[in-house]
Amino acid sequence: MNAGQVAALIAAVAFAVGVCAAIYALLKLARLATEATRYLTGMQQRTDELIEQAHTAIDRANDQLTRTEVITSNVNEVTANVAELTEHMSALASLGRAVTAGPVGKAAALAYGVRRAVSLRRDGGNRRVAPAPRAALPPAVGRLSGERSTVRQGIGAGSITPRVSGRTTGRPSR
Repeated sequence: MNAGQVAALIAAVAFAVGVCAAIYALLKLARLATEATRYLTGMQQRTDELIEQAHTAIDRANDQLTRTEVITSNVNEVTANVAELTEHMSALASLGRAVTAGPVGKAAALAYGVRRAVSLRRDGGNRRVAPAPRAALPPAVGRLSGERSTVRQGIGAGSITPRVSGRTTGRPSR
């Protein structure tokens, strides 16, 4: 073997070692590409499931918003009805006050007084008749003289001075 053949043998062995190293690197690269493909496929499936769950959650939220809108409209309707009922009750209360403070209320108080006096006379005064409860009597009972109630005038009971023949006595009422 001459020097040219030894050089060719060394070059052939170096080339074979290089080819083996390249094949080993390509095999490792192929395994890496396979694993990366599997990983990406799995991630894609998980992402699809996650997107499906997000759509389901959004659909549920839309349903809840629809229900909330219906409830809100019902609450607004109830509020309007309560306001209307309050107006009607206010009108009825003022009508009731007008009736009891006016001639009808005074006539009812007079009728009650006469009925009670007749029942006391019928019993001969021996048996005491229990007075009617205050809640059952109209507000005008007890005010037959035509005076107005101090509460209706908006003045507190302790700050009124009684009138005697058109002038004040300067003493607070009891």
